[in-house]
Amino acid sequence: MRAIIRAILLSATACVPATAFAQTAQTAAADDDSGLQTIIVTARKTEEKLQDVPLSIRALTGKDLQERGITSVSDLSLYTPGLSYSPDFGRTGERPVIRGISSLRPEAPQPVSVFVNGIFVRDGALSLALDDAERVEVIKGPQSALYGRSTYAGAINYITVKPGNEVKGRVSATLAGSGERSIIAAVTLPIIPDVLSVRIRGKHYEFGGQYTNSQTGRKIGQERTNAISEEISFTPSTSFDARLSADFAHDRDGLFAATIRTIPIQAGGVVTNQNNSTNVANGGTCNGRTINIVGNQTNPLSPLFGLPDATVPATAAARANGWPCGASNFTGTTVRRNQNDLASYIDPATGLNYGNIEGLDRRVLRLTAALNFHFGDGYTLTSLTGYTHQTLNTGADQSYNGTRFAPSFLGGASWLSYDRDRLNYASEEIRLSSPQDKPFSWLIGGFYYKEKTTGITTGVIRTVAGAVVAEALRPKSQLSSRNIAAFGRIQYAIGDALKVSAEGRYGEERVSVGGSSLGVALFSSGVCVAGQPCSVTGSQTFKNFAPRVTVDYKVAPDVLVYAQAAKGTKSGGFNSTAGLPASSFTFNGESVWSYEAGLKSEFFSRRLRFNLAVFQNDVSGLQLSNIATYSNPFSAVGASVTTTVVNNVGKARTRGFELEVVARPVQWLTLSGNYAYTDAKALVGTETTNGTVFGGNRSVAGSELPRSPKHSAAGSAAVDFPVGASGIHIFGRGDLVYQSRRYAEIQNLIWANPFTRLNFSAGLYGKGWRATGFVKNAADDTTSLNGFRYLDPATFRRTAVDFLPKLRQYGATLAFDF
Repeated sequence: MRAIIRAILLSATACVPATAFAQTAQTAAADDDSGLQTIIVTARKTEEKLQDVPLSIRALTGKDLQERGITSVSDLSLYTPGLSYSPDFGRTGERPVIRGISSLRPEAPQPVSVFVNGIFVRDGALSLALDDAERVEVIKGPQSALYGRSTYAGAINYITVKPGNEVKGRVSATLAGSGERSIIAAVTLPIIPDVLSVRIRGKHYEFGGQYTNSQTGRKIGQERTNAISEEISFTPSTSFDARLSADFAHDRDGLFAATIRTIPIQAGGVVTNQNNSTNVANGGTCNGRTINIVGNQTNPLSPLFGLPDATVPATAAARANGWPCGASNFTGTTVRRNQNDLASYIDPATGLNYGNIEGLDRRVLRLTAALNFHFGDGYTLTSLTGYTHQTLNTGADQSYNGTRFAPSFLGGASWLSYDRDRLNYASEEIRLSSPQDKPFSWLIGGFYYKEKTTGITTGVIRTVAGAVVAEALRPKSQLSSRNIAAFGRIQYAIGDALKVSAEGRYGEERVSVGGSSLGVALFSSGVCVAGQPCSVTGSQTFKNFAPRVTVDYKVAPDVLVYAQAAKGTKSGGFNSTAGLPASSFTFNGESVWSYEAGLKSEFFSRRLRFNLAVFQNDVSGLQLSNIATYSNPFSAVGASVTTTVVNNVGKARTRGFELEVVARPVQWLTLSGNYAYTDAKALVGTETTNGTVFGGNRSVAGSELPRSPKHSAAGSAAVDFPVGASGIHIFGRGDLVYQSRRYAEIQNLIWANPFTRLNFSAGLYGKGWRATGFVKNAADDTTSLNGFRYLDPATFRRTAVDFLPKLRQYGATLAFDF
């Protein structure tokens, strides 16, 4: 067995010029014996060397983040192949993907969650500033056993700099194109040496946007954040320590950068002009599939009632329109969005003036406490407590082209929306761990979590007798969930090289929707009856057990091989839009069985690191987005409108491998490369839109899962030279990021083309200061980030919306450490 493993290692490392590298590394080691940095991580809730953890982890230190210009989770994902966390809907719509497993709607529990110092963050991760980080760990694969809810595809663990015993701080200021300005400051103030210290952090950030609105001449894509936090470290004795923190952040963004594709021009059901659209004609082919648009069965006695039916012809206009196909063809920096109607809103029901409601207005207050009680012989009791209160107000133009109202034959509903949501959640984790340096070690724990979301919503404007007036705010369905779980881990070392560990978590999550009346229904639809108060209520309880078994073996002191099997789960929930048919009201939970084998190795006095992970995930109850059409019960004519819901498509499989190579052949040069191959496909299941566009065939079997690039890679080269004996260094680095095609939906007819991002930075640093000039997206790649299937706001014909990227940007950062 050892001979086979060593043969694999030799074959894997043959991809680098080993002989030449060995000579270079040995020469360099003679001059300087410092190899690649050793990183300590807490991915398994105990401190371990990164290379000793039998998990696929992408770990970056605070220094790594600063050098790469990574200030957000979205930036982090670009440098982490296999992870996608792009800000499609600005900084509100979080849609993370790891290894092809995703959740496309906020109603569904996310498969990837962020933890700050081990404490769960439910929302707002895209605005989370990674500015004062000790390190960030991206843990791939199901983490349900130790981390619990919303981690069945992976977890991101963000560790902040801990207050210490010296007065230390950092100030960093950035000035860049497109109106970007930021200043970040952090300082540690010891109060009582070795007992009590405080670290205070503050940040101001603004970005002016890179796209211009043709309606107003103002910018689209603006962002602004002000944040402050205080963290206290309290160590009154060797048997107890605590970290207490209070964080407050305010995000105020404009409309995010997106645009809708044009549709073909029709006259009498005949296309007279393609109008620069991407639509392919009915009967044509897109991505190897024939477009055959059909209608839905209207006979209530038919088993296909309400579903696409090949015997029901679509309208002539729908057939002539065809179907959106391919990638965005948008060029330029001018878009059209309705800012005017969002500039000032007064609720006619209450008279309250909400002012400018455009974009995102979010305030987050987060309080955390981490307590450790250290007993004799290395036993530790840990308590992690978190509480978050968030207000989230969003005003949006959902026409994506400035259209105010839907067609009159659909009731003329507004394309604007304004939502005022309140989210409160609290979590408590208590765990007891044994000494971790013994052959047999263990930990046990319990977890409690509770959240509640309330809100009000409006279409902002409506028409009365031909006049445009304000529409009143009305209640939204209240959503809540409660999770109780018990978990544990045991590990046994057999000799010096072999370890076996088992983890498990049993949890129960109760999900509820309900609350006060949403208003009096004007039209009967779904559970709503005309003339009666309408509310949407329901409750479901999901029980699950998530185990993980791992075996790892040290082939050599710096070579680890491992294998594991793990189960990840997440709960189902409710599509709470009033008026939806009963078939669209609920969705079930989802589960994944994951299998992974990997290699972690270092060679040549730790100057070459080679890590490899191979995985397969088998998913059941796959949750995906689907368009649902329903009659609006609060419209006097029961206007037919669309919304996005979550449904359980069926089964899916994702598999692939991840490769990491880091080399430091000489002291002044560091090279790194990461690559992920992910083959993510649906195996079994149906989806309504499939039947509409493929002649009634609703099967999704063989379709690639949305938002998951098959190929993703990140590479960098960094140099660092001293300037004589001056104590000043010259540095520079280049970073390349690549992602292949990402499909917008399960039909695989709409996609974003592959993109390449080139970032460069260079500068000088000395003792206590660093000056950096940079260019982001140096090649000015304008490829859209992602997209989604949509309807033309004026005609209700099929089209798509594309999310636009950040363009080339030059800037400089000046930082001081003291």
